Amino acid sequence: MKQTLVIATTSYAGMGPYVSEIVNLFSAKDNIFYFFQDYEDGFFRKNIKEELYPKSCFFKKNNSKWNKIKDLFPIKPTSHTLILKFCQKHGIKIVHFINNPGDKDLTKDLEKLGITCISTVHDLHPHESKKEWYKELRFKLIYKRLHENIVYAKNLITNSETQYEELKSSYPDKKIYYHSFPSLVTENIKNGKDMPLELETIDKPYILFFGRIEEYKGITLLYKVFTESIELSEHYTLVIAGRGTLPFTRIPNEKNVIIINRYIKDTEIAYMYQHAHCTVYPYISATQSGVLSLSFYFQTPTLTSDVPFFKKIIATSGVGMLFKNGNYNDLKSKLSQVCQSDMKAMTENGKKYYDTHYEGSVIRKKLIEIYNEL
Repeated sequence: MKQTLVIATTSYAGMGPYVSEIVNLFSAKDNIFYFFQDYEDGFFRKNIKEELYPKSCFFKKNNSKWNKIKDLFPIKPTSHTLILKFCQKHGIKIVHFINNPGDKDLTKDLEKLGITCISTVHDLHPHESKKEWYKELRFKLIYKRLHENIVYAKNLITNSETQYEELKSSYPDKKIYYHSFPSLVTENIKNGKDMPLELETIDKPYILFFGRIEEYKGITLLYKVFTESIELSEHYTLVIAGRGTLPFTRIPNEKNVIIINRYIKDTEIAYMYQHAHCTVYPYISATQSGVLSLSFYFQTPTLTSDVPFFKKIIATSGVGMLFKNGNYNDLKSKLSQVCQSDMKAMTENGKKYYDTHYEGSVIRKKLIEIYNEL
């Protein structure tokens, strides 16, 4: 295999575990190098296995407001020059942008060095959002640039079968590849034993939504169904855990709702899933997601909307239950059913699915095949 460089530009919003779980599948003997852009928390340095350190460059970038503003303008960042020098030093022939389509200006400079580039596309279309106006503007500018980078790129990877078909149809002249989404269950998550302090006072079974709080994840509908359903709100607690701006206004005197609006530590995730009565992912849209791996690994009953990504997994394997996307009555009915039924068979199916579909060696083999083909 030719000298390959994997570039990770962010650990934000689930991208950290996504990258680390894939990168840690490789060994120091593989002909692969790594460039990680780390924030103040040093996620990559903490979570990438040490045997890969000699083949890695950890570039620290403060996740400041000023840097976020600079990222919106076509200014070559410091990392641009560092990556070019790194490639020349190690004789890199293939660059894999693992977080998103590589910046086209950087891609052009890499191509001038005779380097072939390939990019992982996570979200071909922007998700629904509800943010402050300046965040909305930033969101639109970022997606405009992402689209331009996708159009320029010659080689693309996706972890969504639906998106794979759309990419092939939209870009017949590009090389499009697919490999399955990795598990987000890191060693820190598996071995975590911390209980979130916010859950100390819960005296009822709880329904869990976990993930960064975003409009497209459908928590507005989940909150509305729960708070307006006496049979649910009287007998259960709804826990929404994740950082972000709430897309709804909390009602006065709500019953049994706990919102943990902060960064959830990896060491707290196991407790949340192991003690949850069920998990709910009421996404309005989902191109691909790793949240199912958490529910399956910890054998927590799962209810999701029937967006294509979830439906393809759940409808044929019996690993969870589906409700009609955006349908108030169906979510209420299915949530009551999950809460009141014996879900042992479902959770056992989920564990079997995890063991067979989140097998890292399959992803490793596929990526090496892709690199060799390039």
